[in-house]
Amino acid sequence: MKEKIRNLVIWLVASLFFQGLVYLYLDQFLLAPASAYEVSAVAGPTGGGKAYYSRDRRYTAVVKHEAVEIYAARKKEPVRTISLRGKTVTYFKWLEDRDLALMGMAEETSGSGRVILAQIHPQGAVHELAETIGDLPKGSRITNVAYSTATNVIYMAIQVAANPEQYRVYRTDANHDLKRVYLNASRIGRMAVLYEEDWLVYDDLAKGTVVIRHGDGSWDIVSPPAGKYRLIGVDAQDTIYIARLNGEGMATAVLAGKSKGKFSEERVYQTPRDIQQITVKELGKTVRQ
Repeated sequence: MKEKIRNLVIWLVASLFFQGLVYLYLDQFLLAPASAYEVSAVAGPTGGGKAYYSRDRRYTAVVKHEAVEIYAARKKEPVRTISLRGKTVTYFKWLEDRDLALMGMAEETSGSGRVILAQIHPQGAVHELAETIGDLPKGSRITNVAYSTATNVIYMAIQVAANPEQYRVYRTDANHDLKRVYLNASRIGRMAVLYEEDWLVYDDLAKGTVVIRHGDGSWDIVSPPAGKYRLIGVDAQDTIYIARLNGEGMATAVLAGKSKGKFSEERVYQTPRDIQQITVKELGKTVRQ
């Protein structure tokens, strides 16, 4: 009898142990985000939608074709549903320091395109701001946004043509002063802004350089003169991180520097890395927005 009881106890303990392993796998791997950082551009969400997690995973936004559903942690029902009404979400990103998201949408009117950049509060706050840019070529879409909560400045990169790629950049601020920003490049990759200064850092994809545009409209190439480079981002201390590329466009090293140039190697990769997989967070740096 004692032998049977002991075997039963062992069986129960083993069963609970393996059940715990299953739950751990579901929580840490199967149900976790695909990567440690958030990809902002939405590319053809499936019928089930594409999920975006807020800074502390308190909220999850699921972007679908017809609506955006926002869920609070541990709830199966959305706390808010935003109907798109024929618009297409082309960009979605949660801010780094608060429960607020930026969502870029595109829609076509009679003969032209229009894009909207909207602030999204999870619980549906009353004062949600939005900027609309009309009279664009059909098919125009917001592909990237750079912002600073210190200066309340937002830059939007809008792709207005696909073949060849052509972009326009617009700037807005707390006073809703929306205007187009003319750059020395038409193919724009990543963008970032410095925290204290209204300075825009961006990729010139055609030339393989990283450029900084100052508030007065002047600009400087901050990447080294030899080689091809791509922007990674800017950290909380306004340090700029750029990637050095090989002939295949893969990152072989990450360099760090300030707006005056003079970059030094921060990290060297023995195996070249995909530039899209490298972020300021992945480098272990803090992003201050």
